Amino acid sequence: MIKWLNLREVTAECGFKDTRTFKAHYMNKYPPDRQIGNRKWWKRTTVDFIIKTEFPDNYREEE
Repeated sequence: MIKWLNLREVTAECGFKDTRTFKAHYMNKYPPDRQIGNRKWWKRTTVDFIIKTEFPDNYREEE
């Protein structure tokens, strides 16, 4: 089953407190996997890739 994360969850996973930081620096590089209106979602696998690539100190293996 696909796990979807919204912008707030992605921002928290990356270690940011404000969604505007992710939007300003990473939204163009990693666009959402799904978007309906102004709502955006990323797959769990995409978020893991973003964290592993951009924030290796925050990356943790799933158990």
